[in-house]
Order: sequence, then C-alpha cells, then structure tokens
Amino acid sequence: MKLSELKQVLSENNIRTKKRLDQHFLYDSSILKREVEYAGVTELDTILEIGPGIGTLTEKILEKTENVTVIELDQSFRKILEKLNIQIVIADALKVDWEKLFQEYETPKFNKIISNVPYSISSPLIFKILKYAPELAVLCLQKEFAERMVAQPGTKNYSRLSVNCSVRADVELVEQIPKEEYYPIPKVDSAIVRITPKPNAQRPTPNTLEKFDSIVRAAFQHKNQKLKKALMHSWKEFGAKQGRGEGATKEDVQKFVDKLGEIGERKVFEISADEFVKISKL
Repeated sequence: MKLSELKQVLSENNIRTKKRLDQHFLYDSSILKREVEYAGVTELDTILEIGPGIGTLTEKILEKTENVTVIELDQSFRKILEKLNIQIVIADALKVDWEKLFQEYETPKFNKIISNVPYSISSPLIFKILKYAPELAVLCLQKEFAERMVAQPGTKNYSRLSVNCSVRADVELVEQIPKEEYYPIPKVDSAIVRITPKPNAQRPTPNTLEKFDSIVRAAFQHKNQKLKKALMHSWKEFGAKQGRGEGATKEDVQKFVDKLGEIGERKVFEISADEFVKISKL
C-alpha cells in the first residue's frame, strides 16, 4: 500500500489517528509480507492479530490463510475490517481472556500471533504471550524494546524482560524497520521479532517459576547492585513469595541470601537466566 492510499482510506472513513492509542500504521507491502513469511503461515494455521487498524497486515495474512481473528480496541476501524471477512473482536487485548476467547466470541482457536504492536502495551502483551505460549508469535515492536528482549547478560540492555524471555521462549530479532515506514511517523524505529515459546517440558516447574518471577522482579529493581544487596533491598517483595504463611521475615531472607555464595557477589545484570532459575530452585 502506498502512503497516498493509506491516507485516502483514513479520509474516506473519517478516521483520525489517536496518539493516546499509539496509532502508527506500517504500510509498506513488502515489509508486511515478510512479517507473514517470518511466521511461516500456511492455510492450516489459525492466526490472532492484535491491533489490526485498517487491516494492512491482515490483508497479507489472508493471502495465506482464511482463519484470522483480530482484536481491535478502536471501534472506528470495524467498518473497514468487516470488508475482510474475518472474525472481529472489539476489545482490549490485554483484558480479554484468551483461554475463553473461543467460547465467548465463538472464534477458532489460534496457534500463531502476528501483530504490529502499539508501543505502549508492548511489555504486558509480551508477558501475556509468554504465559499463553502459542506455537509462534511474530511482532513488530519498538526497536529498543526488541533489543532488550534478546539482550545478553552483562550488556546495557539486559533486563527483567531479557531474563523472562530467555527462560520462556526462543526470541530472534529478524529485521529492523525505519520509522519512516509508518504513518504518522513515530519518534523511534521498530524491529520485528519472532518468538517461539518453549514447551512446558523445557520450562521450569510452575512452583519454580513463581519463585523465579519474584526473585527476578526484586533483583532488577536494583540492576547495578550486587545480587545479595539487591535482594535485601527488596526483601519484602521477595520474601512474600516464599510460601511461608504471610511471608518470610527479613532474617529469613538474609539467611537465604547468605547461602548464595559467589553468585551473590555478582551484579544483577551479569547473572544469566539459567542462574536465576538455579537460585529459584534453592
């Protein structure tokens, strides 16, 4: 789609982009086509697209499969999307229970997610995808956010997000997208990532994951400190997740932290996801 064509569609439907909803439309047909190719979509796949807008990406998905459900927050796009013969859910993708989506909205169960994600919902959406664990997800995100997803220990972009992605999925940054490919032009460039959630057999047990989440969340509140010090600074949040009634005391947490040994003396941003899992198992 050309920029002039996109503007015409918006004009004909009396649609003005909403800044509060991060409405920036990626319109280059070759990039949109590659997004679908990165997901390896075939006619046997059932796709969930989040935030389709006027349907530029949706049209490319439909070239590969007819089984498409979209979740769109903005009611003003409904009339455009209805022309595509797809299942439309007007709702907040973060609030919709994906497990019940099929019953409540009578949609087919999806196995892949493709989305040009509104920047403001990137973090909660990623965590929801990692929890739901579809077969595959291909997302276009803010470039800096995408780089944090694949960051390695010891680098400036390494974060709680990096650790969680590493434990729960294989994530690849497959392409960078200049901001000029969007309308309206955002302030930052974007990047496409391909997420392949790990099967349950390769993930830590649910009990370990609960501990893992609390430890990582507590530790990365003080990313540049030594792990021992970081955990003690966040001991209430960390201790409350230890399954001891109303929560562990500061002394309980201190005893645990003292047993960490050498790893406790290293800075939080230097510790790998596997090492955080080992700590969680303790």
